[in-house]
Amino acid sequence: MTATELRQFWHRTPFVPFDVVVPGGRKFHVPHPDFLSVSPNGRIAHVWKESGEYAALDVFLVTAVEENRRRTKRRS
Repeated sequence: MTATELRQFWHRTPFVPFDVVVPGGRKFHVPHPDFLSVSPNGRIAHVWKESGEYAALDVFLVTAVEENRRRTKRRS
């Protein structure tokens, strides 16, 4: 996958939650645009969790991006 392809999914209007899939089938859920950031050169993507932890992913190793409208916990 390219950074451009990932950004197109990330900037859809209206936004649709999605999973970033990496080799081995592991998925990283992006419930809102604020939970993803991509480095300026497009090589690394960070997928953030509500806890503040994140996964750093090599964009070139992303195997798929899948819509996932699962419900997530909302902050009160």
